[in-house]
Amino acid sequence: MQDRARATYEQIIQATGELLPEVGIERLSTNMIAERAGLTPPALYRYFPNKYAILSEMGRRLITAENETVEQWLRSDEFAIGSDLQAEIESFAALLDRLRDVVLAHPGGAWIYRAMSAVPVLQEMRRRASKDFIKVILAAVIDDFPKIDQERVRGAVMLTSIVNHAVTETMADDYPTAELLRREAAKMMSLYYRDVVISRTPAMSSEDA
Repeated sequence: MQDRARATYEQIIQATGELLPEVGIERLSTNMIAERAGLTPPALYRYFPNKYAILSEMGRRLITAENETVEQWLRSDEFAIGSDLQAEIESFAALLDRLRDVVLAHPGGAWIYRAMSAVPVLQEMRRRASKDFIKVILAAVIDDFPKIDQERVRGAVMLTSIVNHAVTETMADDYPTAELLRREAAKMMSLYYRDVVISRTPAMSSEDA
């Protein structure tokens, strides 16, 4: 994409992000976006056929950044289940902070994040991303604990993914309970993974020694 076209493309994304808190997803229209971006509707349609195409691109960017953040966390020394409990809790809390920052760094990020639970095209995008997310974390845990019950870990990843999403959304919206939920979610996830990974790992037999 040429520089001028890229700039216009980004201008449309930015305009949509500015409008979402003002009018919401239902009232949002391509005419509004075009006006805010300083374009005519036909000019906007050269880039996006409708508002949902714009929202989809915004959602794709947000999910990509979110997954990259989690993958970086998994590759770092912070992800170490079974080490110091307080350090684990702080690591999960730090991850939640980073995920919130990812949301807030994107135009209209908090609105797009909420829309992933309501707008069909974004729901499907979230479902596909969640499947990839589960595979990445499952592989990381199995690498450290090869004898783990993989189905239970898969269930744990699915549940904690839901918790991550809900708490990140709450933090991005800056609810009064956000800090409390952040602390409690970090503690809950750390203790939960300990139970799944450590207490349920088969003991080493004499043949394995």
